[in-house]
Amino acid sequence: MVPVVLTWPGGEHAFRLGIAELETIQQKTDCGPEHVLLALNSGAWTVTHLVEIIRCGLIGGGMNHVEALKLTRKAFDLHPIITFKVPCQEILSVALFGPPEDPVGEPSPVEPTPGT
Repeated sequence: MVPVVLTWPGGEHAFRLGIAELETIQQKTDCGPEHVLLALNSGAWTVTHLVEIIRCGLIGGGMNHVEALKLTRKAFDLHPIITFKVPCQEILSVALFGPPEDPVGEPSPVEPTPGT
């Protein structure tokens, strides 16, 4: 899968969670990826969930381990923790379900009813 480029509190970077990165997140959080996404979506997340998704996503996106750790720590030190939630949801969702489809120019699947 191709990395997704996101703007997050640490800047604009490529993120990708491959099997190795997902296994690392699973080991660090003791949760499977879908459980982590459920925790993010329901508000039951932990800081470890956020940190590991960002760090591992940067590594999977091509950044070396040391730089990914430095950037992650710096960003988390400088910004409110909640600002990482949405980027983490997107990074993990792309890993599980693939990138979102680009609907621009695509016809609507619902046909308008006559007279509306």
